[in-house]
Amino acid sequence: MTTGMKVAFVILHYLNFEETKACIDSIAALPTYGADVAIVVVDNGSGNGSYERLLELPEHPCVHFLHNERNLGFANGMNTGYRYAREELGACVIALMNNDLVVEQRDFIEQLEMVVSLGYDVIGPDIVTVKTHTHTNPQVPEPNYRKSYLKYAVIRAAYAVMPGVYERVRGASTTAGDARWNASAELSKHEHEDVQLHGACLIFANRFVRGESEALDGRTFLYHEEDLLFQYCMRRQYRILYTPRLKVMHTGGVSTGTAAGNARAKKRAMLKHHMHSLRYVLEAEKKYGRYYPKY
Repeated sequence: MTTGMKVAFVILHYLNFEETKACIDSIAALPTYGADVAIVVVDNGSGNGSYERLLELPEHPCVHFLHNERNLGFANGMNTGYRYAREELGACVIALMNNDLVVEQRDFIEQLEMVVSLGYDVIGPDIVTVKTHTHTNPQVPEPNYRKSYLKYAVIRAAYAVMPGVYERVRGASTTAGDARWNASAELSKHEHEDVQLHGACLIFANRFVRGESEALDGRTFLYHEEDLLFQYCMRRQYRILYTPRLKVMHTGGVSTGTAAGNARAKKRAMLKHHMHSLRYVLEAEKKYGRYYPKY
């Protein structure tokens, strides 16, 4: 299939040189099947020399480097690359990717073009975690956002004075979380429309790219970007597809841990960001109501 379609892969880099390099290399090695493919690497204010190391890699005509002076968070970091791909490169298909993903599927671009030609606006691939062989797409969202917000508020308040309470409360909520993960793994076997997609790899095309100057809700710093995106897309009647015809491999998750510095700081930051993002999810639910995935 040869269409000359302009496809841009946006990789959000933060701290970890090896993961980002592996992601770039895996995409650059893919057969393009006539597509015009670009890779946009966005450094999200790493400040540890890893971005400078990336700049020292052998030049490749399809790789573009962007640099944010500070960490803008996940959504705004991705939006930096999305805007560049859309406005400067003229891409009509834009894939936002975590830097700890690799694409081993040799016909990935060919399959992507076929899916895009069907008119879908937001597409999610099968995301396979290498270490555990688990599948994390499509997502099964939390059933009650208000209860989730209150849970994080209680944990955060208790954790401030009794750090050990975090593990106890976290353990008590593991069963519900595991049930959603297991459901996601089962759903990953077949295609589904109008479902919530995992944010590690989101592909935008057709009406979404033509109409939207940003991909993700920039009010968030980390977490629940997928919930806001799904609700927004359903309100705007964008066509969403999860498809196992596309597959990416999730190799790690080092950046978040590296950035936190220590376990306690990481947990405090995680709770803060969960609560901050959930406020916007709750605001949208109050204003527009809530859409549920059509499994």
